[in-house]
Amino acid sequence: MKNKKLAALITVPLVIVVVVATGYFYPSTPNVVSAQSVVTAAADKAASSSKIEYIKVTSSDGSYTVRIRDRESLTEVTEEYRNNKLQSKIIIEDKGKKITSIGRDIETGKLVGRTWTMPENLSAENEKLLGISLLEKQKEELHSQNWNIVESNSRSSSAESDLTQAVSEDKLHKEVVTIDKETGLPIKREIFEKDIRGNIIGSSSSIEEYKYLDSNPNEIHSLTSGEAVEMQEVPAPVIEDRVLGG
Repeated sequence: MKNKKLAALITVPLVIVVVVATGYFYPSTPNVVSAQSVVTAAADKAASSSKIEYIKVTSSDGSYTVRIRDRESLTEVTEEYRNNKLQSKIIIEDKGKKITSIGRDIETGKLVGRTWTMPENLSAENEKLLGISLLEKQKEELHSQNWNIVESNSRSSSAESDLTQAVSEDKLHKEVVTIDKETGLPIKREIFEKDIRGNIIGSSSSIEEYKYLDSNPNEIHSLTSGEAVEMQEVPAPVIEDRVLGG
């Protein structure tokens, strides 16, 4: 198993290229956490006619990421918060063609932003990806890895779904996922790192929320919630229609 990182939100990588406050460019890359087939039946229950999907992943330190994808209008917004303060925001509009990236200047702490237009071939690829369901991809990942069921029980309220806890483990990692059997999606994920002797040497955890929205909140597309941001339009950070490394 390859090194895993918490908050496996970007299971379908979009070609966006983020401009950070330091001036370097780097392409957005996925943090993929593989997962399994022990919950196949439960996962198949989760379906919705809504094309607006919401994902929130909260880390153990209280920081969290929110991602909303509208598969009808082909737009997406991702926000990252620490101490309940916006740290970064990426807005993808015009079917993947227009990108707005906002982040905090590492020296001043103020929000700065860049916006650019992607080349036609890359925006066409984004358009295809924006039509893919993030929730369905998460369930597919939960079908793809071998798990051992540790515990299966009901919550205290009869109106709430049953929970299943499953474990996947190799020589250097152990992953424990708590799954809502009604939706087939994880609600908690714990990653443990092991040394060569198999002893646990580190861990991280996250609380995950997945749901469909009836409508896309308009304010999510605004640049920030009341805080001033310095914006600049720049050329797309690509060479020959390829993403710049950095």
